[in-house]
Amino acid sequence: MKKGVLISKLQSLEETLNEIRLLGKVRADLLCDDWRTRRAVERDLQIAVETVIDVCQRIIALHHQSPAATSAQAIERCVQLGVLSGNVAYEKMAQFRNFVVHRYDRIDVEILAEIVNNRLADFERFRDEVIRFYESKDSD
Repeated sequence: MKKGVLISKLQSLEETLNEIRLLGKVRADLLCDDWRTRRAVERDLQIAVETVIDVCQRIIALHHQSPAATSAQAIERCVQLGVLSGNVAYEKMAQFRNFVVHRYDRIDVEILAEIVNNRLADFERFRDEVIRFYESKDSD
């Protein structure tokens, strides 16, 4: 894969996911009681989603298209380009990002715990789909 910016962003995504994984299983009650851990989880998840969106916008640019106006549109355009599957989890990432950014004072700790404990594989799937797409293009 000869896409240096994409590789860098995907490595950054992996580093962020590793930080989250270091927490182990996260309980919602812990997040209620420990504001530092809650803020770390919120921020790392936001960074992970922002990275996904950045990768999508970069892919759109590599295909000589104008940038998507929203994060959901960026993901959808990558689906249309055949880079990503139409996985509903990617749409939920964009929704979560908007929630964190615009309703930051009311983030449900149950949602945070659910993402950390059960949804990190969605980010890995995203990474793997992008890598597979460009590796297949490089071998053409």
